[in-house]
Amino acid sequence: MLNPTIQAPAQAEAGALAAAGAFGAALKASPEFTALLAADQAISVDPQADAAIAAFDRLQQQLRTEITTGLLQESQRAELDHCQQAMYSVPSVAAYVAATEAFQAVCRETASIVSTEIGIDFAANSRSGGCCG
Repeated sequence: MLNPTIQAPAQAEAGALAAAGAFGAALKASPEFTALLAADQAISVDPQADAAIAAFDRLQQQLRTEITTGLLQESQRAELDHCQQAMYSVPSVAAYVAATEAFQAVCRETASIVSTEIGIDFAANSRSGGCCG
């Protein structure tokens, strides 16, 4: 028979893994995640969205130096803002942005609940490599 002090951590780890699996499945089944998947599919087959995203990306790339160095002129900022608004006005892009924001809200709420349960800031520890490394 194994030493009970060796067995207990293994059982705790198995329980944690099972809980994480159930948590992941519940998150994946959420209406917000389902909506995000649908929005991702819709945007991936929308030529208008593709063109608007590509136009914004091209302009952003052209202005990267000015943006990075803080030397972006007001006319360039206005052009960039106009191009971004044109991209956001495409229905599938707007739906994708809304779905992303809704799912992020669920993730923030979930991280808050997990943080309360475990007594540490779960999201901050996840971003920094976690509590274990």
